Amino acid sequence: MSKLVVPLVLVACGSPQAAIDAPPDAPECTALAECVWLDDYQRHIVGSLAGERDITPGIRLAHRESVVERDAARAFLLAELSALGYDAQRQDYATGANVVARLEATGGDDRLIVVGAHFDSVPEGPGAADNATGVAIVLAAARYLRDVPVRQHPIAFVMFDEEELGLVGSRAYVRSLIQAQARVGAAHIFDMLSFDGDRDRTVELWSASSAIAAQYERQGPAAGTPIVRVAFSSSDHQAFLDSSMAATGIGEEFVSGDHTPHYHMATDTYANVDFGHLATVTHLALAVLEAALAAP
Repeated sequence: MSKLVVPLVLVACGSPQAAIDAPPDAPECTALAECVWLDDYQRHIVGSLAGERDITPGIRLAHRESVVERDAARAFLLAELSALGYDAQRQDYATGANVVARLEATGGDDRLIVVGAHFDSVPEGPGAADNATGVAIVLAAARYLRDVPVRQHPIAFVMFDEEELGLVGSRAYVRSLIQAQARVGAAHIFDMLSFDGDRDRTVELWSASSAIAAQYERQGPAAGTPIVRVAFSSSDHQAFLDSSMAATGIGEEFVSGDHTPHYHMATDTYANVDFGHLATVTHLALAVLEAALAAP
């Protein structure tokens, strides 16, 4: 997440409720019930990106700001998507490169759903919250949605470079969409989902387009996540909004004040991530995205 903040709380809605329990014969992952692989998988992603463990044998990241470390992170993300069965690609631009994978529709129309997060960090710290957590949600969504049998829309999973330098990677990606004359139905951008100090499970939607906000507000009660709409422009969702594409950022309560005290600090580490809260938001995201893919 970049540093400029424009705080203005607009609307609050939803109330916390328990997630739906899965029956004994449930599949290994259900959007609003049990997902047996989710915790281990997200710990693997956050730990690898944030220096808790080697990202590749003999290489452990201190941050993801330098060219060398961003290259190592990019190689890791490409390998993770490949392991999930995707043909992942680098999207190079003048100063960096995004990581992009696409899941085609099984029918319906060509309006693209974008699911994204930035993978770079600031030099002050390892960036576990900001934004290895967002990347962990995108990769979990890629793992879950590949098995959804009916997809009315294509979906792109995008990890953006150089968000911390001014949304550079996301702006490059949006330019590529415009050049390709792609129709974008919605962009869901995840940034910093590591902390819930008051344990109310609230999720902020940043400058959300109204139709997208309604999708989260519809799923919020079953997911047990109150949804708060706020005005906030300093994350990659803004690159889409600036080009008149429907979008939202999804984050912990950065504007409302219940956010990680380790933001842009050396203490933004794996040990300071609340993986329970990350899983809660991930279940919300899976429910929203699955419903969006099924909608005509």
